[in-house]
Amino acid sequence: MWKGLALGTALLGLIASQPDAFAQRGDPLGGQFGAMEAALPPALAADDAVKMGEALGRLPAQRPGVVDTYVLSVSFWDEPVFEREAKEAAAILGRRFDAAERTVVLSAGLGPGQARAYPASSPNNFNAVLGRFGKLADPKEDLVVVFVTSHGGQDGAVALQEKGRVGGALRAIQLRTSLQQAGIRSKLVLVSACFSGHFILPFSDDDTVVLTAAAADKPSFGCEPSRDWTYFGDALFNHALRGGASLSEAFDQARALITRWEEDLHARWRAMPAAQRQREQEPLPSNPQRNAGDRALAVVAKAESYGNAVACAGHLSFALDRARAGRPVKGYADAAALTAAQAAAQNRASTEGAARGRSAQDTARAVVVSATTALQVFPQQAADVTAHIARCMAP
Repeated sequence: MWKGLALGTALLGLIASQPDAFAQRGDPLGGQFGAMEAALPPALAADDAVKMGEALGRLPAQRPGVVDTYVLSVSFWDEPVFEREAKEAAAILGRRFDAAERTVVLSAGLGPGQARAYPASSPNNFNAVLGRFGKLADPKEDLVVVFVTSHGGQDGAVALQEKGRVGGALRAIQLRTSLQQAGIRSKLVLVSACFSGHFILPFSDDDTVVLTAAAADKPSFGCEPSRDWTYFGDALFNHALRGGASLSEAFDQARALITRWEEDLHARWRAMPAAQRQREQEPLPSNPQRNAGDRALAVVAKAESYGNAVACAGHLSFALDRARAGRPVKGYADAAALTAAQAAAQNRASTEGAARGRSAQDTARAVVVSATTALQVFPQQAADVTAHIARCMAP
């Protein structure tokens, strides 16, 4: 349930056979970003190298005069929930920031013996992606988004684990250093892990927006292997951003939703027999955190402007179809008003798309995807979709 683990847990299995050597040295990595790693078998190592080469090789150059976004979405722990979250978050971020071609997913995999779909989330691969982003992006105008999901330790370390093969951690100062070394300026950092509020202070600068699943002294929830999302990922990506909210709105919506889920979780804990409560840790509020530099906020707004326009056009198209079919979204039965609003949103999306080199056909396809998404999520997220339609109807 909780995503917090002691920092050293992931390393224990790897160093157990050589305790004296590591005990004498303390941290064998000397505070650097890295991991203790056993080599992949030759065929898997070759496959990983090919996957990495393909992922980096297909990244297009940035477009002068356009705020391009490069997205790195990473699962650092080899349980299915984290890979699922990294994969789906990458898709949602790619649509929101018009970054599908500029998105890389890394994963610790699904566990021993499971086939790999993505390059390994090793420290070398992680830094290689950032290095390539730094080579391609223009630091004066482009945005880099880094999303990581895993378990987290009370000292703020995000754990790296592949059972029996990899153990390590990523700390906020190490991520900051890697981004600086890559020459990346404007960045959006999202961390889904227990105690991830430790990332707030090191990224409290004018060029960064940082969002974390929890405060520095709090766990977060929803990391059971059978789940598709953690609480933070579900609320931020699957509900708020997929529902059409802009990034700033999405965090506020996600925080409110997480609070409601955690209240339900606490109520279930309170309803347990006293003896069982003594065996179960009390689920305390995770208290997600945010810090946003003014310059970074402006870059994020420009980067997501096309995605926002497409989302509005798609959601209004969905609402218009419902109104015409006699099954209107509550409060939006006026087909004439919806037609006018949808046309305005479509024009805005086309204008934004043209500035990005997107053809009218590209934008039309993107709007259809947005409308289809609204149709798919509406049965479970009617309030989110309706609220977004209201915002898109506003002049």
